[in-house]
Amino acid sequence: MKKFYALLMTCLLLVFLSVPQIVDAGVGHSRSGGSSRSSSRSSSRSSGGGSRSGGSSYHYYRSGYGSSSDSSASSPYLGFMFILVGGIILVVIVKALQNKSGDSNSTYTSNDSQTLHRRVEHNTLAISRVKYGDPNFDAEAFTSWVKEVYLKLQVAWTEKNWNSVRALESTSLYSQHSTQLEDHIRAKTTNVLEKVCIENVRIKEFIENPDGNDTLVVILSSTLRDYVIDDETRRVLEGDPKKDLFTVYQLNFIRQHGSQTQAVTPDEVVSDHCPNCGAPLKISAVSECDYCGANLSRSPNQWVLDTYDVVDEDELYN
Repeated sequence: MKKFYALLMTCLLLVFLSVPQIVDAGVGHSRSGGSSRSSSRSSSRSSGGGSRSGGSSYHYYRSGYGSSSDSSASSPYLGFMFILVGGIILVVIVKALQNKSGDSNSTYTSNDSQTLHRRVEHNTLAISRVKYGDPNFDAEAFTSWVKEVYLKLQVAWTEKNWNSVRALESTSLYSQHSTQLEDHIRAKTTNVLEKVCIENVRIKEFIENPDGNDTLVVILSSTLRDYVIDDETRRVLEGDPKKDLFTVYQLNFIRQHGSQTQAVTPDEVVSDHCPNCGAPLKISAVSECDYCGANLSRSPNQWVLDTYDVVDEDELYN
């Protein structure tokens, strides 16, 4: 583009240096009639051009209508020169507009691409703080377990079998969810959660509480289909069985301050029987077995889900 502009300026300079007689033909600027007409013609023909193009149009107007025989004789050549210069100026304007439009589109595409490809990353400082007190903590193993917990919650909710996730939630959250599920059981409706696909899991924050439970904040995004059906007619009452919903959650996991990472057995996670006497557990049994009175809560040294909230998508990146 710089070479193009340099070539253009060279051509313009050669044009004006090669026609000195034409410039002389414009003598007589004091004539008011000619001056007024040249101003009108200049403004109509040189929109977007410089003062030099305005001068050229003025001389072209005078040479076309002047009384001098020299001016009349040189008018064809001058007209050709004016058309040539006008064409070059037009090309410059078009190219400038194209470049401006191209830059604008390029900027928009770049910004849009950055939005679509924002990286979801763990808060490394939060992980370091956890590992400082618990050297065996493995962020990747923990996030894999978080995915498993989330999937089990969706299945248990659809199957209306909240006993199977008792050991995954704190007493308060389990009580809250089981009460909500009982409403569906009484109404003979089922909230179907299916086609669940976890997209991202991010450790966002670690909050220490020396006097109680530490909290590990996790952001999880997923797509799923969420609708409610009548248990008898199977008719859809709410939602769309064919629509995938994108949702971002904040999951707060807690455990007793100073705890160390421990292995978790599968039976401990999914059992719907009392670990002490083996009796079947009712969904209403929140923290202890109705038969033997054994504590049903998970060990305070292990992570349990304490809060489960929908949040804005920006939480994945902030």
